[in-house]
Amino acid sequence: MTVNGSGLLDLVCGPAGPLPETYQRYRLVAHLGSGGQADVYRAVRLCGGVSSAPLTVKVFRVDPRRPVVDELRSWDKGDAVLMDLNNRGVQAICRRADGFYGPPPHRPGEPPDVGDAVPYQVYDYLHGVNLREYVCDRAGLAPGARRLNAVDALATLAGVLRALHHPTEPGATPVLHMDVKPSNVMVLATGEVKLIDFTGARYWRPEEITQIAYTPESGGPEAFGGASQVGPAYDVHGFGAVAYFLVTGDYPRESGQQRAAGEESPPAWSVLRRHPALERRPALRDHLHEILADRPGDRPSTHELPAWVERLTELVHQAGIPDAGVDWGEPETARVVGRARPRPPVAGTETEAFQRIEKLERELVELRAALGTPDELRARDEIRGRATAAANGFTPGPGATRLASDGRAGATRLAPDGRSGALEGPTGEQRRVAPDRPVSAAPVSPAGAAPTAVSPAAMAMSPGSAAGSPGSAAGSPAGPGGAAAASPASAHIQGRAAVPPPKRVDPSQSVLAPAQEAAPWPQRPREEPGTWKRGWELSGIGAFFAFICWGIWAASARGRLAGPLMAFGLVLLVAAGVFAVVRLLGRVVLVNRLGRVRRGARGAHTITGAFLIVAGIAYLQQTPWVMQVYRWVTGTS
Repeated sequence: MTVNGSGLLDLVCGPAGPLPETYQRYRLVAHLGSGGQADVYRAVRLCGGVSSAPLTVKVFRVDPRRPVVDELRSWDKGDAVLMDLNNRGVQAICRRADGFYGPPPHRPGEPPDVGDAVPYQVYDYLHGVNLREYVCDRAGLAPGARRLNAVDALATLAGVLRALHHPTEPGATPVLHMDVKPSNVMVLATGEVKLIDFTGARYWRPEEITQIAYTPESGGPEAFGGASQVGPAYDVHGFGAVAYFLVTGDYPRESGQQRAAGEESPPAWSVLRRHPALERRPALRDHLHEILADRPGDRPSTHELPAWVERLTELVHQAGIPDAGVDWGEPETARVVGRARPRPPVAGTETEAFQRIEKLERELVELRAALGTPDELRARDEIRGRATAAANGFTPGPGATRLASDGRAGATRLAPDGRSGALEGPTGEQRRVAPDRPVSAAPVSPAGAAPTAVSPAAMAMSPGSAAGSPGSAAGSPAGPGGAAAASPASAHIQGRAAVPPPKRVDPSQSVLAPAQEAAPWPQRPREEPGTWKRGWELSGIGAFFAFICWGIWAASARGRLAGPLMAFGLVLLVAAGVFAVVRLLGRVVLVNRLGRVRRGARGAHTITGAFLIVAGIAYLQQTPWVMQVYRWVTGTS
């Protein structure tokens, strides 16, 4: 039986704990996929022989090119961010259910590897497929199929990024997802989308961003500039990559090595793709390239994404782009108001098939848990046979189960030849692996294998196992199947912390580009010369209005013009100061803080023009005959 091209699994995993059943807390039933840092499985949680609803278990892999302690700290940062976002109530993201360190996945009834513990994360299982699979499988092109609404999907992602970058909770720290791309967007059967994979997510603080997740096809080039250059615009670039994929069915960037001969040497990052469908539609191409600009300051801000999506929808309708299998019509959230009838699932999600498969998987897990593996059955039959022989007066052979005579709690181990071995207690070298302690890649080998459950009847019939005697079965904890549980000592993992020296990694060949080795990036965007002149007509209109009003006031004064001229010059000087102060504030906020590039000075000219208009009105208020006309027109005394 296969699921999504993968055969059903029979693996268990769990945290390192004092109870033997914790090693088998989760049963992995299907492999969902693998990434650069982890393997992902569908699983169920076992408790007292009862299996839960499906869950997603992510098993992280340690990169041998980086120190183990750095890898574990990196995983912990992403885990902390996801827990915080779940507590904040951020919608349309994956939900974290559990997290722990434990031995690698292993078959039931077999001892787990005694090497380093690996990190695990457990999430709610999402019924659906990721956006990359949905578009590549062309599920929405089937006749009569219900399609994913692209406008709804982009609006949802824009809302998620706004909640991450601009949290409303007092004192909440902004968060960067760091790896927004089509394969990290899940399409659910209901037509909703959710953002997943927060492994690389970080709080937006320099001390938190020590490595940067970079996917060449969808990542922004500022990843090569170090942590100081990465900000909300990095996630906005990923958002643009998702929009580009929905429009064209392709990723927006391709390797710079594909540039034509004779052009400049390609940069370390990937360059924008020249898509043939977009080259024939310049307006749509320029709009998509705006959000994918190499410079972070040239991209729209997170708050501007809804307006950008609205404009994108208009351009897609006007351009007549080839159908990629998504719906660019009116958002479904606006169409289903007042509709009580449930809608069919989105094509390609196969919700009913998944539910039938998950039901079979749960039944298979419960059946295996009840019967045990073939090795467990053979061991059980052997112990049951020896117990029957002892009850009939036969002396047990040398392979019979023995209890420790020093009264310490022990663990029954099977000898290499399959016979039951002696019980041994914990040694002074055994240590428990704490979640915040890294372990060595070359741990000390234990004295024996992992525990195996022993029948209480066999323990009771063995010599020296009378109730109340030291180490008797009556004092041992019971496992989930009623068998005597193994010792907590066997649940400990042996190891010694050893951090190798840091190794240099080529950022152009690694998905994770270390910030400290990145190429320099300009500290702040440069403005084009003469940008302060753009928008001068606004302040010019205000100056002209103020001059006319001043002229009316000066003519009515019937005196010398020296005083009025000095007064008008002072007004112009103050207006110049207002312009300079507004430009300075814009540079501090927009350029230095937000990394935006100012292409003009319309804002500063608008404020300056408004000031001059107010000054002109003040001149008119000081002109007696103008005020008399105003009162006569308005009927006020």
